[in-house]
Amino acid sequence: MKAWRRVAAVARKDLLLEWRGRDAVLPAGSFGFAVLLVLGLVSGGGGEAAPSALWVSVLLAAVLAAGRGADREGEEGTREVLLLYPGSREDLFWGRWLALCVVLLVLAAGLWCAQVLLFDAPTRGAGVLILAALLATAGLGAAGTLLAALVAHVRAGPLLMPLLFLPATVPVLLAGVRLSETAASGAPAGPWWGVLVVFDLLFLLVGPVLFELVVEG
Repeated sequence: MKAWRRVAAVARKDLLLEWRGRDAVLPAGSFGFAVLLVLGLVSGGGGEAAPSALWVSVLLAAVLAAGRGADREGEEGTREVLLLYPGSREDLFWGRWLALCVVLLVLAAGLWCAQVLLFDAPTRGAGVLILAALLATAGLGAAGTLLAALVAHVRAGPLLMPLLFLPATVPVLLAGVRLSETAASGAPAGPWWGVLVVFDLLFLLVGPVLFELVVEG
């Protein structure tokens, strides 16, 4: 079987399980919405605080979504079966990454729509925000896939996941907030596009290699 077929099969399996159970999107989306609502009420919702509230809620929702996939495999006993899957372990990484990226994009889009509807957040620069979300999703998906595999065999994995994920993804948070602010104001983006690209390249290049070492260990 070709590599892209194995990747597609793993991604399809994860997305089908999510579609049937919705045990990542619903909890992560509800938590992200609660964070967005609290931050919106505290800061007034729209205006200058809108990018920070949105990206913080997306990042916190991503923690739950990334960790839930690994938890589900452990509960259902499918992790060992996947390791017997023919082909490279990197194909397993890319399949999980692809499925997680789809989930994160759904979460980000839903939280942005909720912010616009509830707090009348500015929609200027939506194209820049979409591109930033795509780049951020690629990096967050890679980081989440790698770290979820790392904590999968740890007893306190659900507690350890946010402690590893949040500090590692601070560059995405900063870049997303700054790009959203500059898109709304029309100011130059500065180095923040480069920050997102470097973050993505780091995790997309190193992630598959480390993932293979983690799952083999």
